[in-house]
Amino acid sequence: MMRRPRRPRRGAAQRGQALPLVLALAAVGGVALVALYNVGQTAAARVRLTHAADAAAYSGALSQARALNLLAYVNRAQVAHQVAMAHLVTLASWAQFGQAQSQQRARGNPPATLIGALFGPTLGTAYARASATGSAVPELARAFQQHDQAVHQVLQQASASAVSHLPETRRQTMLRVLHANYPEFYPAYGAQAVAQHGPLSLRESPDAAAGYLQQYAGNAPASLRGMVESAAGRYDFLRPRTLTRHSAWIVHRSCPTRRHELRRRGGTWLGSDGRWGALDTLSYHALRSNRWIGCYFREYAMGWGQGGRPFLGSDEYIDKPPQDFSQQDFWRWVHEHTSWDIFSGRDNPMANSYAVAGGVRWSSRGLPSYHELAGRVSEQPLRFAIQVRQTAAALSTTDAASQVAAPMGRYAYAGLRAGEAVTVASAAETYFAPPPAAGPLEFAGLFRPYWQARLSPVAVGDTFRESL
Repeated sequence: MMRRPRRPRRGAAQRGQALPLVLALAAVGGVALVALYNVGQTAAARVRLTHAADAAAYSGALSQARALNLLAYVNRAQVAHQVAMAHLVTLASWAQFGQAQSQQRARGNPPATLIGALFGPTLGTAYARASATGSAVPELARAFQQHDQAVHQVLQQASASAVSHLPETRRQTMLRVLHANYPEFYPAYGAQAVAQHGPLSLRESPDAAAGYLQQYAGNAPASLRGMVESAAGRYDFLRPRTLTRHSAWIVHRSCPTRRHELRRRGGTWLGSDGRWGALDTLSYHALRSNRWIGCYFREYAMGWGQGGRPFLGSDEYIDKPPQDFSQQDFWRWVHEHTSWDIFSGRDNPMANSYAVAGGVRWSSRGLPSYHELAGRVSEQPLRFAIQVRQTAAALSTTDAASQVAAPMGRYAYAGLRAGEAVTVASAAETYFAPPPAAGPLEFAGLFRPYWQARLSPVAVGDTFRESL
């Protein structure tokens, strides 16, 4: 008996048709998953690179701030050294003054008892106790030369070095920060310079520091010279030393209103050439009278000293004064050899002459050059911008540095081609920010160490050049 063949059920005939669709969807999902993975890795790399660039830019601005603060401390140290040198030349003048006074006291010309009788026991006792100063002047000279050497060979050169190396110091700082953020690509560096190599590259905007700082001559009327003179003016020891005492006795009937005088003169000055000088004198001016010239003052030099810069002031003096007047009249010698006013003068020209003739001559290079902000940028921060690039080959994508296998051929990930890179930009600035306690009159400059750093918005017009 023959059986008829059984027909397959309708559902069983269609059961295998879904397999190609499932396989297609799985392939599309796999490709999408790979693409999502690669996009995520690229985005994460960009975020990481952005943070590293911001850190590098801020660190570069911070290195600039430290350099500017260093220049401010150097300038302030220069002022301090100049004040110390002013004290040294004044001490040298006083040491010579004491030496000369002790010699005059020993000679009794004039006698200490006469000075005490005319002007009081205090001044007489001070004159009587004048003593030699020994080797004080040579020791002061050595200290003066040490200050002069520190000013010109240490501080001035340190300032010039800080300015000349400012761009390279900033670049090295930024490279170290970038490399520290990518330890998998770069080894740790010691004190040696960091070379730009590997998957990261740094480009900088044109350097603005070149026009931001300017070198000035130290003897210019403003800034350093003004700061030095202002600082020196705060010390009583460096201020004018002027005192005049009059005796109480009537001397001559022809000039009853005039008296014997004791004149103390002295001062410390910063010459037009930027070198310090000091002069100290003490003279007894005895009132005399004769039938030829009437009443006049006969000067007896009691003490004198001159230190530092040779005396070139407006006070009267001669280069080769006589040591005594035993063989000639004082008034006649003055009339024949000088133009001194011995009738109504207020200075000690004879003591000045002795001080100039025997004063010390210390060599000095004067005020040093220094760095200060250029005038046109005093209200602007020192800003720069950078661009950091990470090559596509260093990204953790499936077609680059990732260990995840990926499709090849038409299904390969091609978000970044070979030779392309992830690029980010950042900017920072160094700005002047005095503390509130400094007051509203503080202005930006390199005599106040108030420089700080901060990030700055990237400008549309920022351009970049390769960092060498």
